[in-house]
Amino acid sequence: MVSMRQILVRTEEALQFVDITEDVQREVEASGVEEGVVMLRSRHTTAVLTCTEGDPSIHEDCLELLREQLPVSRNYRHSSEGAENAVAHLAQMMVFGESTWAPIRNGQLDLGTWQRLFLVELFEPRTRTVDVAILD
Repeated sequence: MVSMRQILVRTEEALQFVDITEDVQREVEASGVEEGVVMLRSRHTTAVLTCTEGDPSIHEDCLELLREQLPVSRNYRHSSEGAENAVAHLAQMMVFGESTWAPIRNGQLDLGTWQRLFLVELFEPRTRTVDVAILD
């Protein structure tokens, strides 16, 4: 059985990690699934999902490397919305990806000790939609 849900995530700035772990856990609990998997997918090409440590220092290291590898000063062909938009699309394709998943055990997300689920805003603040598919 599959339970299809969505969560809305409000971002405040570009290049921001937003912890969505508790939002996803609420959807798992609401589904009633005890053993299964949750699959997450960003409905956007400039906001991505990842499972990583919750320490902000690793997020800053990641964003610093992103800025170094994909500088906004480069002359991008995809420039109708500015270089920042091109960088966001490229980071989605080359660095992150639009989806992630986690196991469900005993009705709870079964993440590693330091793992958290994040939406990463790559372009500009807005409300983002994450598809949540819960399978038992």
